[in-house]
Amino acid sequence: MKTKTVLSFFSVTLGLAAVATYATFADADTNAGSSIPIPVPNIAMVAGTESSARINVNALTANLEFLGDKPVLTGHPFLIEFWATWCPPCRASIAHLNDLNKKYHDRGLQIVGISDESKTAVERFRAHTPMQYSVALDKHQKLATEFQVETIPQAWLFDKDGRLIWSGHPQEIDEQTIANLLPTHSAT
Repeated sequence: MKTKTVLSFFSVTLGLAAVATYATFADADTNAGSSIPIPVPNIAMVAGTESSARINVNALTANLEFLGDKPVLTGHPFLIEFWATWCPPCRASIAHLNDLNKKYHDRGLQIVGISDESKTAVERFRAHTPMQYSVALDKHQKLATEFQVETIPQAWLFDKDGRLIWSGHPQEIDEQTIANLLPTHSAT
């Protein structure tokens, strides 16, 4: 008899004694008992059952300073990425995120790169390295703390209802995962 996928929360101790919260999706029907760990942010979850827990988008953006127009995240799938100008893997991810933005923005995907650096440092960097998606500053690292960011780059993908779909290194996201969240035609 096939059983429902279960969402459970537990804490995992990572190297260097860092503690992060993870959700594990385990299909009780599989013999191997495999699970896929997904980091779960603590940012103001909207009340509901575990299977429908959603992130509060307004709380997510409350402490961010956007450089340029603030994207509309409510009602849209969105990808947030924590990065820094001094981080070589972060810089390497920018071209990939630009490509994802070019490919999926017209279908509704919003991408936000979040740095805790100064506005001057980020603007100076962007003058030489175009970032074709939204960029925001997390000046007091409030959002990074809520998301328990220990390494960068680190990204989270949410569906249009604010439910966590995927987390990991931004260059490792499966484009089919993004495409499945979007309409087949341009968003209007």
